[in-house]
Amino acid sequence: MTLSTFFYLSLAAWRLASLIANEDGPWQMFRRLRERAEQWCNKYRFCREFGIYELVTCEWCSSVWIGAALTVLYLWLGEAILYLALPFALSTVVIIIKHIVQLLQTAQQFYDTTGRSQE
Repeated sequence: MTLSTFFYLSLAAWRLASLIANEDGPWQMFRRLRERAEQWCNKYRFCREFGIYELVTCEWCSSVWIGAALTVLYLWLGEAILYLALPFALSTVVIIIKHIVQLLQTAQQFYDTTGRSQE
């Protein structure tokens, strides 16, 4: 596996884990998945005891299994997995850029505010 493939798959794994654990997703599919998992885990006690519910509510927990699945797909499909992973990796980059821009805007506002108060 090349370093760039590893990087793309890592970005895709984070995005998928974040989608499942934190976001509603298209047509509310991930929210419904979490709700159904909660109902199922309330019905079957072993579900919570073994941490199965965390697979859809914990970004860190689900990322392990998503990473395992992407690894298996990479071993099966080779570099073709990038066609599946690239949209998720690009989405992650967009999110990172958004956070950097917001951070820079906040820093600029802080600088403008503190710079004016010292004059």
